[in-house]
Amino acid sequence: MVWTNLGKQKMFEEFFCSGAVDAQFRLVLCSATNTEGSWSYDTSTTTQVSAVSSLPTGDNTQGGTSGLIVIRDETNDGQYFDVSSHTDLGLASAVRAVLQTGNNAYQFSGAFEGARYVVLAAAGAEGSAFDFTAGKDIYAWWDIGSAQDITEGNTLTITSLSLQGQ
Repeated sequence: MVWTNLGKQKMFEEFFCSGAVDAQFRLVLCSATNTEGSWSYDTSTTTQVSAVSSLPTGDNTQGGTSGLIVIRDETNDGQYFDVSSHTDLGLASAVRAVLQTGNNAYQFSGAFEGARYVVLAAAGAEGSAFDFTAGKDIYAWWDIGSAQDITEGNTLTITSLSLQGQ
């Protein structure tokens, strides 16, 4: 099967803007270790990886027990997931869904060690408690290049997270 650019665009729009998926996602920093041996296309649940980011328990506005909240773009205004149009890409062979905040930056603060990957995990209903160890689905992950250690009081900023259908 081959997806057309229009098909990829519609797939991303349906999933991130109006699909029947969780109302919110979490971006979570994870270590380089993986229960499957290595990160691959088969890395699909949070039970396979180790989170290194955490925020105070019960603080759902900032991420609850782990990660940063990303709300699904239910109004299709491109505020949380900006789905690039197939016509905007010219001759490119892919369509992108870009995760963005007001300043297109996701910031993790606090002390953590060995952060190597960022995962986009299902997080349940908006405002609900989030338990990373409960086997949540991982929809995408990004390699940030090398393990990062951040001490208390410093911030790791990650920009331009995009998903690309090829």
